[in-house]
Amino acid sequence: MANSNTLSSGKDQTVLFVCLMAMVFSLSPLAIDMYLPAMPTMATHFSSSMDAMEASVAVFLFGFALGQLFFGAVSDSFDKSRIMIFGLLGFAMASFFVAKSDTTTELYLWRAVQAFSSGSSVVVYAMIQQKYKTDADGGAANSSKVISYIMSAVVIAPMVAPMVGGQILKTFSWEMIFYVLSAYAIMAFVIIGLFQFGKQKILPESIKTPLQIPNLLKAYKHILSNVTTLSYIFAGGFSFAGLFAFVSGSPFVYMEYFNASPDEFAGLVALNAIAMIGMNLINAKVFGHIDPTKKLVFGGFLIFSVSIYLMVVAYLDLALVYVVVGVVMYVGCLGLTASNAMAGALVSAKEYAGMLSGINGVLQFGIGAAASTLVSVSASTSAMTMNSVMALSGVLCFTFVLVLMKKPLLNLNNPVLSSAKEI
Repeated sequence: MANSNTLSSGKDQTVLFVCLMAMVFSLSPLAIDMYLPAMPTMATHFSSSMDAMEASVAVFLFGFALGQLFFGAVSDSFDKSRIMIFGLLGFAMASFFVAKSDTTTELYLWRAVQAFSSGSSVVVYAMIQQKYKTDADGGAANSSKVISYIMSAVVIAPMVAPMVGGQILKTFSWEMIFYVLSAYAIMAFVIIGLFQFGKQKILPESIKTPLQIPNLLKAYKHILSNVTTLSYIFAGGFSFAGLFAFVSGSPFVYMEYFNASPDEFAGLVALNAIAMIGMNLINAKVFGHIDPTKKLVFGGFLIFSVSIYLMVVAYLDLALVYVVVGVVMYVGCLGLTASNAMAGALVSAKEYAGMLSGINGVLQFGIGAAASTLVSVSASTSAMTMNSVMALSGVLCFTFVLVLMKKPLLNLNNPVLSSAKEI
């Protein structure tokens, strides 16, 4: 009976931990996408152009990248839960003052603060590795499962954010969107504070190293000179770059080239979210006991195969349904590549999980932005540009997976892995 109660308590803690981390991880996609429907109204309010409003997205993305680098670097030296709480408070304050802005300069300033603060979410990965690392073997399996659960929840955020923002705009005003974001961050802050500093702690105790320049340089050297760690990062980063390429190219391909209606476009995009959520859940529940590197290798082969399919479809100029099938398969593969690549990278980074998380976030974002830019600046006349960049991303992901194939797989018979099935 005691074992049953302990198991139940462990499951409850994991569910709560996943929900809390998903809340924190959702801040950035919500802040990027929720106010998109309000851009024309905001342009009128600020007596500015739509281009100026769209620039506020770029400001956020740049600030978010800097925040990930900063918080990732210091998170190995400070309590990660306090860093997260600091970021939530900063995000809440900045969101409030975005709503109070009267000029585009104020808007950009507070969007930058909002973005930098949301970069503190980078500690989520380090906290996962810290909480579920019993040793190198079980830690990787557990981390992979928890990351999959969190990604399954987070992927919903950018899908529903514009709809929520549109409803808020229709009922209230554009300012209310940012007040809601502020309230959301405060709610996450209160919940995390209650559990972290109450009787039953959900977040792990931090393992700290002194914040000194030599230690930071040592951490950078450990990560940037480790071929295995970098292979994990780039395998995950390039696989995600294909999704960025789709986001940039799909409005033209689906709506202009294939004449899909806006409602049809929204439904087809929703299929991608369903595919990613489904594969993440399969990765966690069905394949949870399998070594993450082995799953990543399998995912790499799949995404390489899908990349070839996407090129054939574009070359033959096949109908929309064939493009959609290829895109959905590609996005589904991310459920095997992204979470397992991150889990493997966290194990290989050892005590520098925070630094690894920051570097991974910036590189992943940078690679994704490059793929998005490549699609945007190319003259698109068919699905060829979007499909080609997605295919290139998949091939590059597979290239780094080939490097990892030389890495010995973790011990699948380790008894710790059996405990992972209970998560």
